[in-house]
Amino acid sequence: MLKKLKDINWNHLYCFYEVAKAKSLKDGTKVLGVASSTASEQIKKLEETIGLKLFHRSSRGLMLTKEGENLFAHTREIFEAGSKLLDDISVSDVGGYSVTVGIEETISHSVAAEFCSQYWDFYTQFGTVNTSRQYEHQQLVENLNNGNLDWGISLKPPTKKSIDYAKIGSFELVFACSSELYHQFIEKEDILRNIPMAQVSWDVTLNESINNFLKEYEVQPKEYIQSDHQEYIMKLCDRGRCVMVIAENPMEEYEGLTKFSIGKSLKINLYALWPKKKENLLSIKKLKDLITSKLENVPTNYTDQTYQIEVNEVSEELLKGE
Repeated sequence: MLKKLKDINWNHLYCFYEVAKAKSLKDGTKVLGVASSTASEQIKKLEETIGLKLFHRSSRGLMLTKEGENLFAHTREIFEAGSKLLDDISVSDVGGYSVTVGIEETISHSVAAEFCSQYWDFYTQFGTVNTSRQYEHQQLVENLNNGNLDWGISLKPPTKKSIDYAKIGSFELVFACSSELYHQFIEKEDILRNIPMAQVSWDVTLNESINNFLKEYEVQPKEYIQSDHQEYIMKLCDRGRCVMVIAENPMEEYEGLTKFSIGKSLKINLYALWPKKKENLLSIKKLKDLITSKLENVPTNYTDQTYQIEVNEVSEELLKGE
């Protein structure tokens, strides 16, 4: 009976993890560097030790049982943490773990999405890349410090010395209202002073930037309204009930709305943030490589539709011949 960590054979557990991750005994043993018969025997001994059936075996391959899925979730945490440990102390590129990027919630995700998409090609040889919605800057910073995220994208640089950062891009904001409402006013500033200003309540950092911008031009909205739902604000704006802020995008048309600016353009920067204590990890090294290459210099394989097949070492037996 298992009572202590020393009672389990960690080699057997690691064998299970690699085979379960690959969903194939053949592919799993390639990573392990052992014969299929050896891996099969180790998994069988693990099942006997813990008293659980971990795989359904059929002519179509291996499928995890419910108990196998539960064990795999635990082993994934264990061995990805182990990969990060090796990555941190090794001079070689280790990888072998997935990356989670926290993205601060804002009305424009295009720059952040493009940056993360390019990061995928920099890192995907070593693991997958996930994203996590962060509702405000402080939440993002806390999750970085607590190790819940590998790195993040924020609307402002951090103040904590434990977090490093670099600018990765920017987007421009414009005001918008219904076209009919816009043509009722002589001065654009008077639209903002007399019609309710609608803001998305979760976009805290962005709202602060907008409010400071309006103060600079001595424009004080008569009333603010807030909502968690961008679609609701858009509906009100379309009906002439409010003014809203949108991210300028020449490729996107807003039928029935007129966009306008006052004074200088309102640009919002985006920053990549990462914990300084993780700078030795491959995940952060690849992030820095992307930042150094600059956002407009996309990876050479960015438009290669077959790149993921190459990275995942998909067998030619599964692919259609030309």
